[in-house]
Amino acid sequence: MSFTAEYTTRDEVVAARGHTAFEMRKGQTLRIEDIEGQQAVDLICYNLDNLDEKFWAAHTAKLAGHIYVTTGDVLYSDLVKPMMTITADTVGVNDVICGSCSYALDVVRYGEEKAQKGCMDNFEESITPWGLTRKDIPMCFNIFLRYPVEADGSVSIDQDPPSKAGDYMDLRAEMDLLISISNCPQENNPCTGFNPSPIGVVVR
Repeated sequence: MSFTAEYTTRDEVVAARGHTAFEMRKGQTLRIEDIEGQQAVDLICYNLDNLDEKFWAAHTAKLAGHIYVTTGDVLYSDLVKPMMTITADTVGVNDVICGSCSYALDVVRYGEEKAQKGCMDNFEESITPWGLTRKDIPMCFNIFLRYPVEADGSVSIDQDPPSKAGDYMDLRAEMDLLISISNCPQENNPCTGFNPSPIGVVVR
């Protein structure tokens, strides 16, 4: 990653299927990098000074005017306050309408034998130290995920994941935040190329 080490406050590799959560200050920039390619990443965030206020996908889509948010777009809270601004995005396809996978969802979609831990389950584990629970998890921001809406209204995950090795997104914090990231564990559909892989997470 090209972030200057002198100004870096966090630099980690999140393992395939893993998760991370951390506090971030207004004005800092978060970079999420797809190390190997074809890896979807789920992100949620909270106002660090008021954890009841959280990312809201619907407000973000309505105010952006499109469902694939990218460079220049703002992530808004449920109280319609700017939380993060996307300052760079080498992929340009990031979904805000279809939410997170979970074990419970996989049971319905793929059957109990194939069901596995999902992003909702990762989020639940990661936010526990801040006193948050599953009921506090909002619908997520799906980074590097194409979920096309067809002319007849049908939706499905694109069979060709849009990111390649080295692709990244930079997001600037517009308030002090609690960030939670799930490196999508999904193996039953192509959002990870059927092969979950690690991501890089840097805060500058």
